[in-house]
Amino acid sequence: MAVIDVGRDSARINQLYYEHIPELGIPNYWYPVARAKDIREQPTPKTLHGAPVALLRRNGKIYAVANECPHRGTRLHKGSCEFPGSNTLTCRYHGWTFDVTSGALVGVLTDGPDSPMTGKARLRTYPVEERQGIVWLWLGDRKPVPVEDDIPPGLLMASEVHVVQRECYGNWRWHAENPGLGHATMLHRDSAYMRFVDFFGYGKRLQPVLMHEGVDGEWLQERFDDVGKGEHYPGLGPWPRRRFGEVIQIQELKPTLGVSTIVSIRLPGVVRINNYPFQGAMYYEWFVQTDPDHYLYFQVDCGFPKTVAQRLKYLFHYYAWGRFIGIVRFTMQDIDMVGDSHDLCKKQGHNDPVALFRPDHFHLAWRKYAMANLRGGPVPGFEDARSAPS
Repeated sequence: MAVIDVGRDSARINQLYYEHIPELGIPNYWYPVARAKDIREQPTPKTLHGAPVALLRRNGKIYAVANECPHRGTRLHKGSCEFPGSNTLTCRYHGWTFDVTSGALVGVLTDGPDSPMTGKARLRTYPVEERQGIVWLWLGDRKPVPVEDDIPPGLLMASEVHVVQRECYGNWRWHAENPGLGHATMLHRDSAYMRFVDFFGYGKRLQPVLMHEGVDGEWLQERFDDVGKGEHYPGLGPWPRRRFGEVIQIQELKPTLGVSTIVSIRLPGVVRINNYPFQGAMYYEWFVQTDPDHYLYFQVDCGFPKTVAQRLKYLFHYYAWGRFIGIVRFTMQDIDMVGDSHDLCKKQGHNDPVALFRPDHFHLAWRKYAMANLRGGPVPGFEDARSAPS
């Protein structure tokens, strides 16, 4: 276990973060981009890290290709399979026909079967995998690592996996930096999800800790020793005040898969929240930038029932409460704040956590950890992210 000490280094951390962490997303990682059941023979268009991509099935398998014909730029999701049973996709404009397994141009229909162009053009293809009903795409220019390297083990172990996906205004960096007690005990206090909970005001002695916990591998975790509740603020009075209707006392949550920490993050910006949206569940979220102003918010809730009775109980909690009140409505507050942060960054060129606001140490530690552990090698000067053992 290592406590990541950001010290007085926040200005340098922030400067290098903008220089080395792309606003369109960190390349050379696997990202979830769709539910497998939504991908059919007719291509589905996506924009991922600024690149147009088409997802489609051929003979039961999912493929991903550049959604842009190399001839005149026509969007290939408007095309068709002119040769049923083959692994081909034909451009609607001039009939250029590509093998989606390799990207090779295998025919040019409006130039005849003897077209001299055949074999002389190629369509970019993307590595794609299916796991747990989710389509995972390799976004980068390196040879892909095994997809399991980038999927949290808890997700792979889940017997129930449920996905919510939305396209949101903003940038993935601000949403990846949203989780943590610095915002949760203020922003979500009036949410329906927390409305009847006797919610504390802040965490005491917050520490960003890089560690293994349970089965899920290494994560940067936010840990705290105690909470502040109803304490006196000089010249202001006590806060938080008890609200009408608070009837539920916050109880110590049981570990899930050996994980007891509430909030964690790891590369390439995956957030994990334990016991959310209810006890015994494990929740993950990815933020996949589409264009400079929008990102795919990919939310995955995992359950681990082993019997029929446990599965029915999980499904009841998920559909009666967790999905709409928790995963959908609760996170709308976060989406709203991320949009405001994005507007600020567009106006002033940056959006920086600060060392003097102690909850920001978690976000500064994330920036430092990300630069020290990038696939392909660390940013110069950030090889020391593990240098403060606890």
